[in-house]
Amino acid sequence: MRLRYDKTIPADPAPLVLTKPEGQRVEIHIRVDSDGSATLLAFGGREHQSPPDKTTQQGPFLVFDQAVAAKRAIVAQLKDAGYKVADDQYPLWSMAVQRSMNELRKHKQETAVDYRFDPKDVFLDW
Repeated sequence: MRLRYDKTIPADPAPLVLTKPEGQRVEIHIRVDSDGSATLLAFGGREHQSPPDKTTQQGPFLVFDQAVAAKRAIVAQLKDAGYKVADDQYPLWSMAVQRSMNELRKHKQETAVDYRFDPKDVFLDW
C-alpha cells in the first residue's frame, strides 16, 4: 500500500478541523512535549457533540516532521472519504485533547526508566 500525503496541509501544530455534509466532524491535533516528542491526536464525532465518539492517537514521534507527515496522510484518506477541510471552524474538543495529553504524560512518567550506564551498576565477582 502506498501512502499519499496532502501537501496543502500546513506543517504546524495548529488544530485541523474536517467536516462532512452529514454533520460528521474530525479534529486532528499535534501536541509537542517538553522532551521534543510530538503526539498526533484525532477525535471524531457529530457536530456540536461533547465528548467525541472516537479518539485515537499516534506517536509519540521523535521528530515533529513525522507527526506532520502522519497528519497529512490521514487528511488525504479523510478527503477521499468525503471530508473537507473547514478553515472557518474552531476546534470543539480541545479539553478532550488536553485530558488525553495529561494521561499520556502521566503514563510516561510512571513508566520512565533510567537507561544511563554507570560502571558501579555492573557487579563483577571474579
